[in-house]
Amino acid sequence: MSESFEQPKLTWEILQSQVEAFSRKLTSALEELCILEECKDLLIDHICVRLKNNNDVAELKNELSGFGQIISSVEVNGREISIIELSEPLDLGAWQTYGVELPYPKQNHNYADGWEHIEFVLNDTENTMDGVRNAFQEKFKLDHDLLKSKYSYSEDEPHAEGDQLPNPTIGLKVNGVGIKFHARPIQEVVGFTA
Repeated sequence: MSESFEQPKLTWEILQSQVEAFSRKLTSALEELCILEECKDLLIDHICVRLKNNNDVAELKNELSGFGQIISSVEVNGREISIIELSEPLDLGAWQTYGVELPYPKQNHNYADGWEHIEFVLNDTENTMDGVRNAFQEKFKLDHDLLKSKYSYSEDEPHAEGDQLPNPTIGLKVNGVGIKFHARPIQEVVGFTA
């Protein structure tokens, strides 16, 4: 008889307890890229949590609404993505963030439940893909070919109906941690004003 080891459902309390470990992984990833110091003056506008079960996403979204407000909940590339603005910030090592991104899972993708990526705002950057790319290359002086071969470098321009601004984004995946860069905080992109 085989035993089943089900992971406990990720509640907000459990996710908060995992922030410190995720922050250490983020710091380690930035050190590996040799850009930790350059990132210390940047804002992390949000952190993303992935869940593979639709019901778990719905329950967490409901729970998070008690710790802040849902400032956007729209379909992006065929699935709903919610942005929650927390009442109290999360501490992420050298940074803090009030934003949490909570997407429903993509079809035919397998996720590990938990924190997946953060997004940095590149200050004073033209809000186009060329602008983000140029600001990224200027700030970090990284080998583009190495990034593409070793760290899953990507460029994306996600757009949701109702967005107030475009959201061109550069993404890297370093040892399981997603690190993204864009020109405007997600709160501005979705039209949220505090």
